[in-house]
Amino acid sequence: MESARVKKASLQSIIGMDLKTILVKQLTVYQKGEGWGYLCSEPVLHFQHLTDFGQPLYWVLSWAETEEGDDQLLIDETHDADSLSQFQKVEGFGESAIVSSSNHLENSCVQRMFVHGYKDEAKEFLTSIVIELENVYVTLTSGPVFRVHVTNTFPENMDRELFRAGE
Repeated sequence: MESARVKKASLQSIIGMDLKTILVKQLTVYQKGEGWGYLCSEPVLHFQHLTDFGQPLYWVLSWAETEEGDDQLLIDETHDADSLSQFQKVEGFGESAIVSSSNHLENSCVQRMFVHGYKDEAKEFLTSIVIELENVYVTLTSGPVFRVHVTNTFPENMDRELFRAGE
């Protein structure tokens, strides 16, 4: 996949975009309080500009274990759906359709984003992100199995906030 490791400026660029879909190969869904939780491996977030429908943005989330044994969130960015080799494509719809388990959200304009993690002497390590949409919060926490939560309230018990973007 031709993509670059996402930088802070790129993380901030999703503000005002629609989070169209969360794509995964397979997921387990459970209710958590008044929200929903999902367990999956390496989710892909599909963003779309509200005015430029020809240029989708995909964040491919993965994880790595640090030398200390902590989970680190990795985000690769691509604009090319064909580079998402983990999903089957179906032709014949004017554009390729991606076959996957997915979660579609209403009112999905990204208002703010919070990046959580920790710092050592030299580096920052991302562990999770919280994406605030118009009516809900989507929390993605890294690990061998990703935890995704969709709730109406800001999540609790997060790692230290490293930075935020948006209003």
